[in-house]
Amino acid sequence: MSNTDKEIHILPDVIANQIAAGEVVQRPESVVKELVENSLDAGASEIIVIVRGAGKQLLHVIDNGKGMSRADIELAPQRHATSKITTAEDLARITTLGFRGEALASICSVAQVEIRTRRHHDEHGWRLLSEPLQPPIIEPCSMQPGTHILVRNLFYNVPARRKFLRSDLTEFRHIADTMMRLALSRPDVRFVLYDDDTLQYDLAATSLYQRIADIFGRHFAETLMRVDHAEPLAHGSELRITGYIGQPQFAKRSKSEQFLTMNGRVISSRQISHAVISAYEHLLDQSNYPPFILNIALDPERVDVNIHPQKHEVKFDDDRTIYTAVRRAVAGTLSLHNLAPSVQFDTANTQAPQHDHVHERIVLSSRRFEQHDMHRASPSFSYRQQSPIFFHPLRPSVHEQSTAHFKDGTLLEQGTSTQALFKTTNIPSMHSIEQQTVSSAQSLASTPLWQLHAKYIVMSTADGIALIDQHAAHERILYERALKAMNEGWNYGQDLLFPIHIHLPHHDRALLQELLDDIRRLGFDVLPTPEGAEIRSVPADVRTGQEEESLRDLLEQYRSLSEVRHTSIRDNLAASFGCRAAIRSGDSLTLEEMQRLVHDLYTTHMPYTCPHGRPIILEISLEELDRRFGRSS
Repeated sequence: MSNTDKEIHILPDVIANQIAAGEVVQRPESVVKELVENSLDAGASEIIVIVRGAGKQLLHVIDNGKGMSRADIELAPQRHATSKITTAEDLARITTLGFRGEALASICSVAQVEIRTRRHHDEHGWRLLSEPLQPPIIEPCSMQPGTHILVRNLFYNVPARRKFLRSDLTEFRHIADTMMRLALSRPDVRFVLYDDDTLQYDLAATSLYQRIADIFGRHFAETLMRVDHAEPLAHGSELRITGYIGQPQFAKRSKSEQFLTMNGRVISSRQISHAVISAYEHLLDQSNYPPFILNIALDPERVDVNIHPQKHEVKFDDDRTIYTAVRRAVAGTLSLHNLAPSVQFDTANTQAPQHDHVHERIVLSSRRFEQHDMHRASPSFSYRQQSPIFFHPLRPSVHEQSTAHFKDGTLLEQGTSTQALFKTTNIPSMHSIEQQTVSSAQSLASTPLWQLHAKYIVMSTADGIALIDQHAAHERILYERALKAMNEGWNYGQDLLFPIHIHLPHHDRALLQELLDDIRRLGFDVLPTPEGAEIRSVPADVRTGQEEESLRDLLEQYRSLSEVRHTSIRDNLAASFGCRAAIRSGDSLTLEEMQRLVHDLYTTHMPYTCPHGRPIILEISLEELDRRFGRSS
C-alpha cells in the first residue's frame, strides 16, 4: 500500500501531549492545582507556591513529601506514567487526588520544566531538565528531602494558547482562589503562597475551624455552625458529613462562600449544593445562598472520580442517598441551633394544639433575618413598616433629573427631556405610560400610585394599569448612575468621617486589586492593606452602616456575574453594584419614595429591563381587563 492511500496516522507524542494539555492545563491556575495535588499525594505536610508574572513567567512548587528515585523522575514526565494505580480494578477505588498520569506530561509539553527531588533516606537528590522536543537531562543535585518543581515560560511554544490568557491580576486571582480551596480541603497541611517576592499568606497546619478563621477572618468563622453527621450505608460502609454551615441571616446573594470536598478532594456538585439549600427551606429568600464548608467521607468504591480530566466532577453510585444524607445533616444542625421548626402534636386535643416555643423562636429568627436584609437597601430610601397593600393619593411633585444615554456601557449623550427620551426608544407598548406618566413631572404628580405586597408599584395609565418591579427598577437606576460615574468621572463618592478597616480573604484581595481603578471611579475610595482594605469613601447610594458589606457584596456579585455575563469590566461592575445596593422585595416604600423611584426610572436610558435582562414594567390594558371581566367593548 502506497503512502498516498494512507490518510490516518499516529500523532507524535509531543502533539498528543499538547492536545491533552488543552484539557488539563488551561491556565497557570491549572498547573498550580495539579502540582499541589501531587504534593498532597506524596504525603507533604508543607507546601510552598511561588508565582512570578502571574504564573506565565514562573511557577515554583516546593513540598516536603516522600520524593522520587532516579528511575521515578525519569518516568515522571512521560504520558500515562503514575504511581497511584496499577490495574483496572484500582480505578474503582481511587484514594489519591491524581491518578491519570497526564498532568506532568502535559505541562512538560507546553513549558520548560525543572524537577528536583530527593527521598528522605537518599544521600543526594536528582535534577531533571525537560523542554519540548528535547530529550530530558538528569543529573545529581544537593537538596533537602522532598520535591521542587519549577515551570517556566508557560505556553511559550503555543502562542495561540498564551494570547488567550487574561491580565496578570486576573490570572493570579484564579491561582489564589484555587490555593484557598486546597487549603480548606486539607487544614492539616501548611500552605504558603508568594506573589513574586511578596508573601500573600502562611497558613499553619491547624483545625478546619481555625483555617476558616485564618482565611476569611474571625468574624466570619464565628457565624458558622458545626456539622457532624454519620449514617450507615449498605455493605457495612458509612457516610460521614462534617464541616460548617452559615446562619441564615448571613446568607449571600452569590455562591462564593460555598466549598465542597469529597474524601479531601475539591469538587463541585449542583446536586449536593441544592441539598444544602433545600435544608434551609423557608429560612432563606430564593435568591440567597448560605455559606458552607463541607466534606463528604465515604467508601471510594461508591463514587467515580474519573469523569473529567480536571477531576472536579464526581458521580455517586446512589445519588438519592447522598442527597438525603446531606440534607438531613444540614437540617439537623439548623434544628440543633433552634433555626428549624420542630413540630409537636397534642394527641389529647387535636383541635387545640400546644403552643410551640421552638416555632416561636423560628418566627423571631426569621423576622430578624428579614430586618437584616432590609438594611441592605439604598440610603435614598427610608423605610417604615406598612401594610402589605396600601394606597396613597399622589400629592407632591418630583424634580426633573437629567437623562443619560448609554450604549455598550459607554455614555453617549445627556439631556433633560424625558419626553424626547421616549420618542427615541420607540416602544409602542409603553405609549400610554408616556402620555400620562412620564412626559413631565406634573403628569406623574397626578397619577395614582400604590404598593402591592411590598414588591410592586402599581399605577394607572391612560389605557389601563402598569406594574413596576421595585427592585429591578432601582437596580436599573443605580446601574446607569454607576456607569456614568466610571465613564465620565462624575463624583459619586461620599467621604466617611472615619476610615473603615476590613479583613478580606486572599482571593477577594486579588479581585480588589484587579478592579481597583474602576472601583475608585465608582465612588469607593479604597486603599488595599496586607489584611484587606481601608474604606475612606463609598458611593452616595450606599446606606449608612452598610459600607463594609457593600464592598464585600460588590466583589461577590462581580465574581458571580463575570462567569455568566461576558461584557466589559465596567459594565459588570455597574450591574453588580446596582444589584447589591438596590431596594429589595419586601421593603415598604412611602409615597415620596415611590414617586422618586418611578420618576428616576423614566429618566434612565432603558427603563424596561434591568441590567440582567429581566422585565421592569408590566402593562395591562383596559381592553384586557374588560375581556377578563366579560365586559363588552
